[in-house]
Amino acid sequence: MNRRFGITLAACAYAAAAAALPSLASDDKQLQNVKGSVSYQAPNKTPVPVGVNAKVGVNDDYFTITGASSLGEVLLPDSSQIMVGSDSKVQLASFNQTDIANAKFVLVDGKVRFAVRHPKGAQANYTFQTSTGSVAVRGTQGDISVDNGGNMRVNVYEVCDKNNPVKVTFNNGQIYTVLAGQSLAAQLVNGIVRAQVQQLTQQLINQFSPEFGVPTSWDAAKGQVIAYAQTQVNQVTSQIPGSQYVPGGVNVGGLFNHKPKPTPSPSPSASEQKPATCQ
Repeated sequence: MNRRFGITLAACAYAAAAAALPSLASDDKQLQNVKGSVSYQAPNKTPVPVGVNAKVGVNDDYFTITGASSLGEVLLPDSSQIMVGSDSKVQLASFNQTDIANAKFVLVDGKVRFAVRHPKGAQANYTFQTSTGSVAVRGTQGDISVDNGGNMRVNVYEVCDKNNPVKVTFNNGQIYTVLAGQSLAAQLVNGIVRAQVQQLTQQLINQFSPEFGVPTSWDAAKGQVIAYAQTQVNQVTSQIPGSQYVPGGVNVGGLFNHKPKPTPSPSPSASEQKPATCQ
């Protein structure tokens, strides 16, 4: 093989490899490697590594896979961002943007932080499916984790519209509402889901902050958010026969009696704080 022919073959191989990569237009769904080992994977294909700080376009049905001490980020055309923590596998099942941005993710295992935005007044309808149930999100910021045993945690830091809180629907039909400043824990015991909604605490946030950092507005606004959550929970539980408000959780029919450590008294009214995700 002469040198010129070898160069030609190498050039063709490079062009073919480049053509095989997903496109990267400004309106694409994109995956960025923030740090560590991050790959994308088409269904039934071999995972393809993404270089640190690099971005690639991804299609519907693609998986994001991360290794230890790694962080990936899915960037969507509606300005929403989904961060994928270490040792996680998440599928972007679908994304469609018309008047409302509709997206579905499948969290196979691991942790994600969602920042679902309402740019210029647009609406969003996001669903995160897990083996235990689904989490419906419309304009908010929060964290979700799930393990191989079906145990799930959902923290909610912001809600753009108090009439559209996060809703968790389990496979058995149970539905839980999670307001700003609240956390839901679910365990799968002998095939039965046991779930509890409680007041968000720093300890619960710390389950995610090593992966994702402090939530964007939480450090300055946690007092206002917790005050808002307490007000909303009191309003909801006052309408449920036989229920009572337990600081840090809703006790319905005596099912839950969890009383976390008291949280410092909030500063000014939560209604004065505009969530960063909604701006």
